[in-house]
Amino acid sequence: MSAAPTAAPLPERWFRATPDSARLPRPRLLARSLIHLRELDEQIGFYEELTGTPADLRMPIPDFGGLELAAVGNMLLIASIRPFTDIQRRTTHSVIVPSLSGQLDRLHDIGGTVLEPPETILPGSRARVRYADGTIAELVEHRPRPGERPRPGRHTAHHDGAPRLLVRRAVSASAFPAAVAQYESILGTGCDTRLQLNGISPIRLATVGDLLIVGTDGPEYTVSADIDLALVMTGPLDSAYVESAPAAERPAGAASARHHVVRLRGGTLAEVWDTSVGLHRAAVPAGRGVRVAEAGTP
Repeated sequence: MSAAPTAAPLPERWFRATPDSARLPRPRLLARSLIHLRELDEQIGFYEELTGTPADLRMPIPDFGGLELAAVGNMLLIASIRPFTDIQRRTTHSVIVPSLSGQLDRLHDIGGTVLEPPETILPGSRARVRYADGTIAELVEHRPRPGERPRPGRHTAHHDGAPRLLVRRAVSASAFPAAVAQYESILGTGCDTRLQLNGISPIRLATVGDLLIVGTDGPEYTVSADIDLALVMTGPLDSAYVESAPAAERPAGAASARHHVVRLRGGTLAEVWDTSVGLHRAAVPAGRGVRVAEAGTP
């Protein structure tokens, strides 16, 4: 009798703190940064230092375009030696889902469409979708490989000034209520915090899990709508983390004294918010009410 075939060994450097995403209580939303493979180790170290949290997955995927992925908090680093395709660049964020079929059913219910149908990949399975508002996202279902066990990342010292890193989505003022409802359905959780900052260009803010939704017709939408990352701070961002803060990238208007845009080391743009506006540096329980904050007040 011939021996049963053995499973192929996992690629070198492979680890996941949660190999089976069915264990997740809700979908995990991740901002995306597309980088060259030679930058990956440096960028992992940068986001570990910035957030005070270790990488919790690293996945070389040689059979999928030679990609290598790593996640630190809510940031997904996607590294490759090849140029990224147009659709990869237009994909706003990734979502690790407990069930891909369940998430696609939910997508249908809220008017989304499937751009790339489900396919099996080394981590599990994936699909690329477009939400009703035009946002393109990649959905990934993780399942353990034969013999794979959960493996946490290396220990990283937490520091008091560590920001809360959020995925950012900017919409027009009129689209804000629909955006909040859409992402509550997509992420399977209610809105944590709602704020309104009144001024020359009123701004409405909402957090849904690890997503910050910015609703305004001011420059935070008209000029900076393509910024996909937000940092919530209790004080100034250490200059060691910043590559530049060009004046042209700083939103003008009512709340500019308490938020601005920086280019982080490595080139990613991030909108930095001070907690004085009412956003929290750590996740807060769902069910918070609306707080109205006048621009220029604490």
